[in-house]
This record gives sequence, structure tokens and C-alpha cells, in this order.
Amino acid sequence: MSGLRDLPPALQDEIEKPELRPFLGLHIDLPDPVYAVTCNATITYGGETWSAVGGLGQIDTVEEGSDGSSVGVRATLYQVPSEFRDDIADQATRGCLYELFVGALDPSYREVIGFKNIWKGRLDTYEIVDAGKTITVTVGGESRMRDQRRPAIRRFTDWWQQRRRPGDKAFQYVSRMVEVPILWAKASQNAVL
Repeated sequence: MSGLRDLPPALQDEIEKPELRPFLGLHIDLPDPVYAVTCNATITYGGETWSAVGGLGQIDTVEEGSDGSSVGVRATLYQVPSEFRDDIADQATRGCLYELFVGALDPSYREVIGFKNIWKGRLDTYEIVDAGKTITVTVGGESRMRDQRRPAIRRFTDWWQQRRRPGDKAFQYVSRMVEVPILWAKASQNAVL
């Protein structure tokens, strides 16, 4: 196959075989982190236990705009047990780490042959559709590249600085400086107020 970027050799070899057992992985760094895979067995990889949601998954195309700007990506997990509905809804925090993975399993569906992070960004939106015993969860993410077109609004005030670096006195007198007269060099040095 051509066009595959930086795949681990084991995963690339598995993709080129006539029979493939792929899975999608989703990691959302919530207070109670989500590690979910679209297979029928819980797997352990990278020191983490990835829970099987048993259903199919769908990932929108991961792409960039023609001008190099990032386009967000959405992932959908189907047939997630409904017991996770409240946990997902209560913990979802916009801006937390959101990663998508693709991998392949061995014929016993227990061992991971290859695993690749295909997208990394921040959680932007989520949607839960309740179907009774199961739910469908669709999460949208955005890349840090999207921030390139957003204006950075910064207030150079003491309040702003204290939020970023508590105890720093760098902007303590900025508000008073507005009223300080500046005397430019001239024959008579009388301040005009």
C-alpha cells in the first residue's frame, strides 16, 4: 500500500494481509478517562485497559483544509452500554485531550498487533443518542491549528496577570500609568494636566 504515513511495521504488514481484524480506539482525558475500542474484548495496550464497546465505530475523514488549516474530526461509537450515559454527560469538558487510534488484532482477537495514533486534539462537542439498552456517542474534536485563525484576546492588567501567574506584580501599576504625564524634551518643562 502506498500513502501510509509512519505506520508501525507490524501494523503495515497486517494491513497488507488478505484478512484484517481492525479496531478503532478513542481516548478522552476526562476526570474519569475514557479508553474505548470497537471490538468484542477488552484489550491492554500502552499500560492502559481499553474497554470494548462491542459496537461499530465511525470516524469522519481526518484532513486539513487546502490552506493548511485544520478541520475538526468527529468519531461515533455505536452500541455503547447505556450505563455510561450519565458518566459521559456529567464529565464532558470542552478542551480536554481527545485522541483517535486505529489498530489491528491477532486471530484470537485478544492481542494487539499494531496500534497508531491517527489524530490528537481537544474535545469540542459531544452528542448522546439514547436507544434504550444502548447509546450512540458522537464526539467532535478540533486541532490546536484551529486557534491560528482565532484572535488572542489578552488584557495586560493586574487581574489578567494574577489569573495566569498568581503573585506576579508585573502589571500592578499599569492602570495608574494611563494618567502619568510624559514630558518630552523642549525648552520649558511644564507638565500639562
